[in-house]
Amino acid sequence: MRITPSELREHRTREDAWAAFRGKVYNITPYLPFHPGGEKELMRVAGRDGTKLFGALHPRLHVRIRVSEYPES
Repeated sequence: MRITPSELREHRTREDAWAAFRGKVYNITPYLPFHPGGEKELMRVAGRDGTKLFGALHPRLHVRIRVSEYPES
């Protein structure tokens, strides 16, 4: 499924948050309460590409993203 940047921007609320990392779009909504840095920090990438920010905050960590690879419609 291909997600356009404008469609990604539509999903930036706590109830419906998507983010892109390394060219893939994830539904991060279920992960918000579990993010080690807190919900507010994860919401910084909601509705946009978070690759650069993720890389800056997790420079040498091999972090497995545990969110759905395909956002629910």
